[in-house]
Amino acid sequence: MAASGDPRIKAWAKTVPKGEAKALMERVLAEAARSGSQVMVLDGAMVFGADHLTSALAHAEKASAEGRNASDSLAMETLLYASGERQLSSAIKKMGVGPETTEVVVAVVSGPFSPGEGWTGLPDRCAAPDRARLARFGVTEKEMSTVDQGRLSELVLEKVAAVDVIKK
Repeated sequence: MAASGDPRIKAWAKTVPKGEAKALMERVLAEAARSGSQVMVLDGAMVFGADHLTSALAHAEKASAEGRNASDSLAMETLLYASGERQLSSAIKKMGVGPETTEVVVAVVSGPFSPGEGWTGLPDRCAAPDRARLARFGVTEKEMSTVDQGRLSELVLEKVAAVDVIKK
């Protein structure tokens, strides 16, 4: 978390039945607010590891420091970068939980929040993301063809970095 000087974002995942992710999101956001924390509650299918979210946070912090931020909320700015999108509405649609969400990710952007029991720490990288999942994120087949199978998740990091260019 940036607030503590730690460049690594703290993130956890939890599997839930279809239809329960929104209620879980509301509980997590309320608990985070009570602790004075900013968190993101995301659809785990669109998160490719803690490195993905750490990179997004670093870009969001830099944009905020340089006055290039699209949002006054660090969590929302981080969400924008994590999505690889130009608009916050598109970012929310892509990364937010919905009725079909079965894996929820909670990422702490600032503050002391911890989601408690039943959550698993998010690994640094998604070991082997399938091509369909990458395509849903917005990675093209042409982009996928440029890297070895073991490096596919790095294409997500490129999408994060590209937000600086597409935001202009």
